[in-house]
Amino acid sequence: MRILADNRLDPGCPDYWLNTAQAMLIGPGQPAQLLHRDCQNWSSLTKMTWPNMPEVTISMMLALDEVCETNGATRVIPGSHLWSDYRTKGQAVDTIPAEMSAGSALFYSGKVIHGGGANLSETDWRLALHLSFVVGWLTPEEAACFVYPRRLIADRSDRVKRLLGYRSYNPSPLAGGRLWLKDFDEWSA
Repeated sequence: MRILADNRLDPGCPDYWLNTAQAMLIGPGQPAQLLHRDCQNWSSLTKMTWPNMPEVTISMMLALDEVCETNGATRVIPGSHLWSDYRTKGQAVDTIPAEMSAGSALFYSGKVIHGGGANLSETDWRLALHLSFVVGWLTPEEAACFVYPRRLIADRSDRVKRLLGYRSYNPSPLAGGRLWLKDFDEWSA
């Protein structure tokens, strides 16, 4: 995922944050998730820059067990990241299921329309993990520094601390810039 994030996120952005890290479980009988684009979490940016929007978020869905159409595989609309109008939502009929064996992963752009499928089984759960990154100049969906206390990450690398929100985003490493101006030294220790 690191290589993908390093290569795909906005080339003008030298760093990124952890955006989300979640279990994505779909139980028997649960309906399909609404189709959406993750980039629309930052709707003003999407509206201003589409269709030439930079890649600002990427995601990975990791199957913990078999993920199939019957138990709610994530549904995607291939090519939807290239549509000229970001407001076009697509229809369920336009989607395909991302079926995966345990340990397989689906990587996708935040511009791709997708959503968890309906779990049509009576007993099987869809078990998957979701991990996403967002460029450093946007605010992540989750405040990871509240989820992962300082004591748990104290001996981790500076990179891990920054990914979890314990380091300021630095838009210009060579110029010594950073966004935090207050309490920077206290939090970055």
